[in-house]
Amino acid sequence: MGFHWSLGAIAAGYLVGEFLRVILRRVLSKAHYIYANELISTFQLSVCVFEISVIGRFYNVWIALCCSFCLLTLKNAEYIFEGAFANPCGLMEDFVYKKGYWIADNVTKIVFQLVGALLSFPFIQMLWKSTWSDLHHQQMKKGLRSTLEVSLLYGISIEILATFVTAISDFLSRGGLKKFNPVIRSVCCVLVSYFLAETTGTWMNPALATAHTFIFCTRKEVISEHLFVFWLGPIIGTLAAIEVNTRLLKPEDKRKKKSLAKKIKKSSAKNHRNGTLKPSAETKKRHAKNA
Repeated sequence: MGFHWSLGAIAAGYLVGEFLRVILRRVLSKAHYIYANELISTFQLSVCVFEISVIGRFYNVWIALCCSFCLLTLKNAEYIFEGAFANPCGLMEDFVYKKGYWIADNVTKIVFQLVGALLSFPFIQMLWKSTWSDLHHQQMKKGLRSTLEVSLLYGISIEILATFVTAISDFLSRGGLKKFNPVIRSVCCVLVSYFLAETTGTWMNPALATAHTFIFCTRKEVISEHLFVFWLGPIIGTLAAIEVNTRLLKPEDKRKKKSLAKKIKKSSAKNHRNGTLKPSAETKKRHAKNA
């Protein structure tokens, strides 16, 4: 029965988000709807993660992992959330690569993501109180706690490593494996979270980490410790993956472009030579006829 309540809560959170999305799409301009979409998507994602954590903690770990895989695959394939990142780290690639990408725009999206994550707990708490599920009553009694079970340096190292591995798996699977990119990213994220969960919780998402392990927690870290591990760690891991992608993967694309440019240059030079030779032959024939 508890598992069915969890599925119902996930569906309720998603439907509430979709209802708000329909209204705000009509009311707001496209420029402003981008921020609202980040807020709604992070809210929906956070509600799902709250319930999946209940399933994994009090019901069955393997079912929770399967739910996580399905959720991430749908998100990565952009079947849900309308392409929103719902993660501050997801904005880093555009911030690095795109010209004219304003810092203010980036920060505004992060703020809306954080607000969406924070709004998810009062909503999910209301659902937990209204259920007849023993699993959710246990969650209510236990409350939210910090997932940081290791030292600060070890914790930030785990968050950097986990975020780097998941981000680089995305970059590596964008070529010939593009069709399988959403699945590869989801598998990588689930495996990393499973094997490293007992250290920091491997959130790899600063907005969710703040809502799930800090603001509403009975046992939490000092704010500087939280920012150090759960914000700085994932951001460094993402930027490191982008740097590796720039240095190791992007140069290959540049070499291909250069070789293609050389081919075009050679072919144009060849056509130019052929074009200049033909008129000279024709002029010789004309001179011969005139003579």
